Amino acid sequence: MSTPTAPTSQAEGGTNEAGFPPAPPEAHQGAAAEKSECLGTATYSPEDNKLRLYPFARLDAGTYERMKKAGFKWAPRQELFVAPMWTPGRADLLEELCGEIEDEDRSLMERAEERADRFEDYSERRGAEADAARRQVEAITEHIPLGQPILVGHHSERRARKDAERIQNGMRKAVKLWETQDYWSRRAQAAKLHAAYKQAPDVRYRRLKAIEADLRKSQKIVNDAEVFRRLWSAEGLTHDQAVAIANRDHFSVVEAGQPWGTSAYQLLTRAENPRSVADVARLGVEIHTRRIARQGRWIAHYENRIAYERAMLDEGGGLVAESVEMQAGGQVLIRGQWLTIVRVNKKGGKVLSVTTNARFVRVRGIEEVREYKAPTEAQAATVKAAKKLPPLANYPHAGAVEMTKAEWDGTHKDYKGTREAGQGSRYEGGGRRQIAEADLSACGLHRVRVVVRQGVLRSVFITDAKVTQPSAAAAPEAREVIPAPVPAASVAEQTTGEQPASREGVDAIDAMRACLRAGGVQVVAAPQLFPTPEDIARRMVAIAAPELGERVLEPSAGTGVLLRSLPGVLPFAGTKQSACDVVAVEVNRALADTLRNEGLAQRVVCGDFLQCTVEDLGRFDAIIMNPPFERGDDVEHIVHAQQFLAPGGRLVAICAAGPRQRALFSVLGSFDLMPEGSFAGVGTQVPTAMVVIRA
Repeated sequence: MSTPTAPTSQAEGGTNEAGFPPAPPEAHQGAAAEKSECLGTATYSPEDNKLRLYPFARLDAGTYERMKKAGFKWAPRQELFVAPMWTPGRADLLEELCGEIEDEDRSLMERAEERADRFEDYSERRGAEADAARRQVEAITEHIPLGQPILVGHHSERRARKDAERIQNGMRKAVKLWETQDYWSRRAQAAKLHAAYKQAPDVRYRRLKAIEADLRKSQKIVNDAEVFRRLWSAEGLTHDQAVAIANRDHFSVVEAGQPWGTSAYQLLTRAENPRSVADVARLGVEIHTRRIARQGRWIAHYENRIAYERAMLDEGGGLVAESVEMQAGGQVLIRGQWLTIVRVNKKGGKVLSVTTNARFVRVRGIEEVREYKAPTEAQAATVKAAKKLPPLANYPHAGAVEMTKAEWDGTHKDYKGTREAGQGSRYEGGGRRQIAEADLSACGLHRVRVVVRQGVLRSVFITDAKVTQPSAAAAPEAREVIPAPVPAASVAEQTTGEQPASREGVDAIDAMRACLRAGGVQVVAAPQLFPTPEDIARRMVAIAAPELGERVLEPSAGTGVLLRSLPGVLPFAGTKQSACDVVAVEVNRALADTLRNEGLAQRVVCGDFLQCTVEDLGRFDAIIMNPPFERGDDVEHIVHAQQFLAPGGRLVAICAAGPRQRALFSVLGSFDLMPEGSFAGVGTQVPTAMVVIRA
């Protein structure tokens, strides 16, 4: 049988074993007999109500199992065991292992900052790895822009497929690392925000109220246990008396051979082997004595926590609502709005909440109050007048439900109440809460009893109660109205932690993510396409010299090499938009879609350029082109493009260096031979020339 050891955790960056050497097998044997030896430092933090054990060495298998069974978990980065909350059993275990439980010497904010530092370290490492992966992708795509398709049948297809695989793998890696970096950055910020949230006065006050509620529950358990212990301790209990007590006392015991507990009532009344009254009474006294002792520890713990939370709340200045005497008519700042107090709700002389004029949630706890403004005499009078109710009337009228006083009293409070009626009523003219089937508008302002009948609100006439008629109809008086909530001009919200700053490379990652979402590298059949080398493309653009706002035409756009050489178009730019008005024509639909998606031209026409007319495209100040060479297509394309030149326009084109081209273009413009092997880098040794024609 293998001996279990302390847990290891696959933490960020590798497996952490807290630096403890593995314990030899013989060290586990007899370890339980040496519990008097201190195994570490035990601490308790009232800020988060957690117990912690800082072990001096790796725990033996038996002790580790006890810790795990008690609810402790191993935190590898902090090298400690931590329990989610204090319990008497967990405290006893730590006292057994360590002798005593000390106060935690690190505050909640200090631990949050340490945690945030770890997360920021993770984020920086992932960010560095993401930048490295991004730079590798950019190195591959330096001459192959993202989204450029693979040209099937082209000489570059084999190399392009290998590059495409490397590009896509690199993009996936870079995007994933970048997202991991953002994740750890958010975790670091959240750690600090959570610590600040836990220490906020309103949060501490709500936590204080929850602890006080737990204290009341424990005190009730103790009170009930003392009552039952006294009943079971009474002298001369008869069987009937014991059964009556057991009927109310629900303690149970687990007997030998039983997987579940047996109640005191069953012990006394079962047909086979019933227990005696004295035996059951003894069990009842023992169980309730233990229960009182256990709850006594909880009560002491709750009282200590309440004292701590109250001291920390007072040290931080306490609640605004506890430092002022709030009155009806005053204003409170809650969640960015100034609300008017309609009523101050107290219990035992202590203010618990305020009823406001909020539109939806009207009752707000005092912990939500950020600021308070005392009311003026006019404001207090307005609220008092608005709260004044019209007189209650009871009279027979059409549509009323007739009930006796006993029937009215027997109706559940959730299905009855009073509503305003008559002239000047706030429900006059309709509304969701209008009284159904009763027209009381001919009377003066008053109230009537109402009851829910078949899902609608009906007015009520109490038949055996005194009849009180409403006042006669008169011109409705102006009623006081509480002012509506007013948004605060500026509310300084307390924030902790810095917003993650924008990092370099965001646009590049977004471009990679968009490329992956679009399907990555595309596959296109274009065997006759020979992209223009970048140095030649830059030279052609320099000769054409398009100026800001001029119209530029690229009639054989292909993969967009010439377009990327235009001013204003740069790889990974936030806005891939030329400074000129660019029109591109490309016969291959996939290539045209790529040009359109990359935003390399204001207008992309998918079609045969030879079929385009001036009416379709207009005239241009600059035309740059690298037309197809097969069967003299270059001559036909250049001649066709010449008619699109505007007065003063420039046409710069690449063509084959043949006698036909030389004879024609030497007359129309200039014909300059390109150096031998100018297109060797893109897979062809065809002699080429550059043609420049000016309109």
